[in-house]
Amino acid sequence: MSASELEFQEDEDEKPHSLVPSVARAAAILELLGDRGGALASNEIARQLKIPKSTTANICLELESLGFLVRRDNGYRLGRKLVELGGQYLSGIDALREYYDLCSSLPILSRESSRIAILDGTDVIYLGKYEGRQQIRLTANIGDRFPAICTATGKAMLALLPPGEAEERYRENPSAFVKLTDKSINSVAALSKDLAGIRERGYAIDNEETTPGVICFAIAISGFRGDTSAVAVSATALLQRVTPEFRQSLLNDLFALGKGLANPLTTFDRHR
Repeated sequence: MSASELEFQEDEDEKPHSLVPSVARAAAILELLGDRGGALASNEIARQLKIPKSTTANICLELESLGFLVRRDNGYRLGRKLVELGGQYLSGIDALREYYDLCSSLPILSRESSRIAILDGTDVIYLGKYEGRQQIRLTANIGDRFPAICTATGKAMLALLPPGEAEERYRENPSAFVKLTDKSINSVAALSKDLAGIRERGYAIDNEETTPGVICFAIAISGFRGDTSAVAVSATALLQRVTPEFRQSLLNDLFALGKGLANPLTTFDRHR
């Protein structure tokens, strides 16, 4: 049997379970190079993906001709065509629609209450709300404005600001310290300590700071659609229901929501 026949036989033996194996292999090559972050030679790509060398070389050549790959350092890297497609994807999606769809698909969060908000100075503005089966009588509705320091969404976004900027906003505007409950933050020192905790653990907590008997967790998502703006998403529950196990499950879903909404061209970090 000739070398080409052996190559063909190997190709048939290792054919993946796909309607179009060449497309599946091309996608696998792109994913591998994306995970790698550097250049890989076609023979190394073939070895890692267990694809015949000649097949790998041909697919890489075709991807290169289309702009999906470029040759660098005796190997292949991702090409700029992927950036163009990513930008087109981002310009065509509806962030709020994505938010509602993701909330309804998550096992725990789909039963709870959630909000999505943006930061405006020292306030948050709510862009959307999701009400699961465990509905809570919350005052925050779409379009409402709330003091950022009293809400988990607000504090999550304040924690994304450059060091000292959030504190400076409140020093310049002491009237922004609005107390909705006895547990609301009322000083720059307390705010600074809270923000440090958020940056350390990766999420913010409103522990009865907006509504007695209600706890809320939130994470901020920066760079959605490729710009520098941020949104925050939250999960809210009655404090008496939040056991350690339920809390962790809720946080897992919240981070999954954040990852789903994050800019696909960047890496979502649970501990920003």
